[in-house]
Amino acid sequence: MTILKEALPGVHPGKALDVGTRFGEFAVRLAEAMPEGSEVIGIDNDASAAEKAREKFAEKGLLFQQMDAAAMDYPDETFEVVALSNTLHHIEDYGKVLSEMLRVLKPGGFLVLNEMYRDGQDAAQQVHEAQHTLEAKLDCLLGGYQRRTWKRKEIIEIFRGLPLRDMTFTDFHEEAVYDAKLEAKNRKLAEEVEKISGQPEYQTLKQEALDIQARCRENGIRRCTQLLCVGRK
Repeated sequence: MTILKEALPGVHPGKALDVGTRFGEFAVRLAEAMPEGSEVIGIDNDASAAEKAREKFAEKGLLFQQMDAAAMDYPDETFEVVALSNTLHHIEDYGKVLSEMLRVLKPGGFLVLNEMYRDGQDAAQQVHEAQHTLEAKLDCLLGGYQRRTWKRKEIIEIFRGLPLRDMTFTDFHEEAVYDAKLEAKNRKLAEEVEKISGQPEYQTLKQEALDIQARCRENGIRRCTQLLCVGRK
């Protein structure tokens, strides 16, 4: 991901942290963007996700840990780079997490926020946004937490509210391999709704899933545009 490397001009070698790493994909990108000799750590509050990341990228030399992002076990000013990618919408009290990210970031270090957004998308991307919205509804009904995908200006407003300097905002599209994964998930979308069978929302969301699948067959599915926000502490 050359866009990430270009967004970190003059970054010092040292430690980098990927918060909410899930299965570790962005941690790998972070490792590729960091100078030689750096150490990259990925944390997730889900122990099983951290374990899967360790298994998936065992040969990469990365460290994955289970940890609460709102109360990290790191001293102040530990990291040269702290990143959060496509995770902000999963965090109810995101202000607390962003505050922790700033606490463990060194002065002059880079804070990275990467989020997809919903406005200005083409027909195939709108299918992804609709699918993601349905998945968020299901997650909430099953005891998890997700917001609907933010608009671009909303992400920028959150980032501009942080005490950072030299902010940059870069729009980009993911590789086509991610679109194939989205299409595979779309084929199982109606099946996912069966997890809430018996709940009052079941029939409405089942029809919503079928409508999204029909739109996917007509327009295809493509990942929403993402916004890479970078600033220095």
